[in-house]
Amino acid sequence: MSSPSPDPSPAPSVPASAAPVATTATAPPPKKENALANLMLNVLLPVTILSYCGKETGTLAVGPKWALVLAMALPLGYQAYDWYQRRQINPFSILGMVGVLLTGGLGLLELSAQAFAVKEAAIPLLLAVLFLWTHRAGKPLVKSLLMNPELMDVAAVERLVKERREEKAFQELLWQATCWLAASFVISAVLNYGVALHFLSGKIPGSEGYTAALGKITGWGFLITGVPMMGFMIMAFQRMIKGLQRLTGLSRDALMAGG
Repeated sequence: MSSPSPDPSPAPSVPASAAPVATTATAPPPKKENALANLMLNVLLPVTILSYCGKETGTLAVGPKWALVLAMALPLGYQAYDWYQRRQINPFSILGMVGVLLTGGLGLLELSAQAFAVKEAAIPLLLAVLFLWTHRAGKPLVKSLLMNPELMDVAAVERLVKERREEKAFQELLWQATCWLAASFVISAVLNYGVALHFLSGKIPGSEGYTAALGKITGWGFLITGVPMMGFMIMAFQRMIKGLQRLTGLSRDALMAGG
């Protein structure tokens, strides 16, 4: 008579704390742009090259045309490198690069002072029209510029605006910010025109003096037009923040908890 087989022993239980926990890999935060390199390669070095390397004789002289080419190559190379490193576009860096490239490119065409001044005024005027048009088209560019997800909790803002039925007031807030920025571009156009005429008047296109004047236009233009534009942008951003606080009920800290 065979003896009964013993019952199989129960499998040891695994504590809940020892169970493997699924983890989700988070993407590393994007690299920040080097502000010093941006300023150096988009403004300061091109200005230096146009001012001191555009002569026919001298230690650093390469001639007016080659100075223009070198001044354009720096911001173009920087933007390519920055895109390769961060895979992101900084609109202000792009505007700075485009300004230097247009200054250098049109300088190679040896435009008269009047024609160059018109070009300097036309770019910010086109930007003003672009901001106004995108708002009327239902895709306000000012929203992408001021409501940056890296700085602001955009998803929470849009959700609360919808829940509180403040869509109309939100669109009015965007329109006010659009008008502020458009006004800054119009002022910039007037200042750019005056700066270009001031430095290029009496200069022969293609000469050393003409190339040096282009350097002064780039440098002084950054100061005379860039600083007021930055002031307008800061003012528009602050007004936007206060308006969003009113529409959403969020505190400033909660509103700015972006990302």
